[in-house]
Amino acid sequence: NYGNFEGRISEVYPADLLMERSGENDKNVNYLDVNVHIDGEVLHSKLYNKVDDFGFDVVNFTFPHSNIALSVGHNLFYSQLARYFKICSHAKDFVNSSKKLYTCLIHRGYRHWALIIKFRQFVKNHPEALCKYRLTDIKDLYQAIFSTC
Repeated sequence: NYGNFEGRISEVYPADLLMERSGENDKNVNYLDVNVHIDGEVLHSKLYNKVDDFGFDVVNFTFPHSNIALSVGHNLFYSQLARYFKICSHAKDFVNSSKKLYTCLIHRGYRHWALIIKFRQFVKNHPEALCKYRLTDIKDLYQAIFSTC
């Protein structure tokens, strides 16, 4: 019971481990990199990135002109798409997170076509995306992520 968790912390964690409650709402909680929201009897999840709450920029992805292999950035895009897909229960949340990452990587200097190739690999390896997000055509997802960036 999240609402009474503060009263039970001492039963679970040692006294020297400081625990803080995040948020005041018992129907919405951020846990690690997931935001979980209860709507009636339905559980929804989407990506939560604590860095978004900071008042300053944090560099958390590679640059294509660094000493790190270019393929690392491309594979990062693929792996994050897979991660977002597992976390996000709604297509709009998947699209928002994916588009934000795509825009970040493009501004860093990654090539559009290379990221498109990784998106196509993701779609090929995750055909269940159409079903999960109730889409009739994967082009809808493609256009939502890659349009007007």
